[in-house]
Amino acid sequence: MLPERIVTRRLVLRRGRREDAPLLKRAIDANLDHLRAWMPWAMEEPSPLEVIEERLDRFASDFDAAADWAFGIFPPDESAVIGGAGIHRRTEPDTLEIGYWIDARHTRRGYATEATEALMRFGFSMPEIERIEIRCDPRNIASAGVPKKLGFRHIATLANDTTTPTGDPRDTMVWEMTRPSFDLQRATLESFQ
Repeated sequence: MLPERIVTRRLVLRRGRREDAPLLKRAIDANLDHLRAWMPWAMEEPSPLEVIEERLDRFASDFDAAADWAFGIFPPDESAVIGGAGIHRRTEPDTLEIGYWIDARHTRRGYATEATEALMRFGFSMPEIERIEIRCDPRNIASAGVPKKLGFRHIATLANDTTTPTGDPRDTMVWEMTRPSFDLQRATLESFQ
């Protein structure tokens, strides 16, 4: 089971709560063009506050059921939502997928990498997990840079396997970290400390 709150060096990742709806709405509404380029769900935005509250309730229900874990990304004082990240069960029972987005006003600071690294560590804390994937549009250079920095291996680019938020065919890069690779990476880092 994943914790409801994860603190990294510069961020707080925590399970969203209904009372976060105004902060989340503010972040989404300020980033519509940025998000619509990559996130199909953003095509339905902006949503009324009540819809955001219902979404957070649904995320909380999934979190409780250990079906999907959605986290808001906050600065240490939790005064704003600066992005979102999640660990998702989408393929095999021993595999998780990590997804993320960062408010355009906070990009190029390594926040997506920092949040993803924390989620990867917690994902591999579940004994049944042998593999974690990150999937992204090959044209999203910033998003593809995250798994590369963290030592994930690019295993495939799936041709026309999905669509862009506007409905056009789109390729998907698939990156993976296996448990043996993660364990080796962690052991290597620990040996230098």
